[in-house]
Amino acid sequence: MAATRTTTEELSERLHLAEEALQRCERLAVASRFAAAIMHEVNNPLESLINLVYLTKRSSHDEPSVSRNMEIAEAQLARLSEIARTTLSFYRDQAEAKDSNLVAIAESALLIHARRASRQNVEIRKHLRGSVTARVLAGEILQVVSNLIVNALDAVPESGGILELRVSTYREKAHISVTDNGKGIAPSMSKCLFRAHHTTKANGNGLGLWLSKSIAEKHNGTITYLRVRHPGKTTFRLTLPLTEAVLKRGTPSLRMPTNGSLE
Repeated sequence: MAATRTTTEELSERLHLAEEALQRCERLAVASRFAAAIMHEVNNPLESLINLVYLTKRSSHDEPSVSRNMEIAEAQLARLSEIARTTLSFYRDQAEAKDSNLVAIAESALLIHARRASRQNVEIRKHLRGSVTARVLAGEILQVVSNLIVNALDAVPESGGILELRVSTYREKAHISVTDNGKGIAPSMSKCLFRAHHTTKANGNGLGLWLSKSIAEKHNGTITYLRVRHPGKTTFRLTLPLTEAVLKRGTPSLRMPTNGSLE
């Protein structure tokens, strides 16, 4: 009998270790996707700079051309600096959660994917407050918002795409909402959206929303899929507790309509 209990305990421990290892692998896979998106956005300005250096060498005696190339190069370097500054700043001191401006995080996530949105001719509609503060691991929240934006860009139509990014408050909660005008999600899929390895994409791995849900819950928050009353629209909303300092001051609230979307 004792041997049976020992064997059961050993199997249970092995299963627990295997689950932890699987979760680490899945987290790395999603983090790699996020890193790839950043590197893609960094690579475009780098390629432009390489071309500008080449053109400037070819036209070194043409002062107007050199001046024009340097202006473009300066703009590309400024973009690289902005991506590095706004992205990396959220990953410093990640040992513990700190009061962070969710509007700045949302803006940074949008910046990372701005060029892709531009290439797809997607109209960006921003509804952002000046500052909404929550105690979070900023890098992880940035990753969640980035994933929601990527999903929206994957879903929008080839022409007439619209992506709406909203940061707002209601009662004691902060809300980051990403809405797209894609085809929407079938009711049969909506029930398992946040399960690992369930995806609506042909080439998806089904980990993005699963990890986003895990991060939201880690921050005592939630992530939800909303059926918007307008046909052909999809909204995902990340909800987080407002920081205590904000609650003590009092936070203006928006009216919450009965269909669950913020006006």
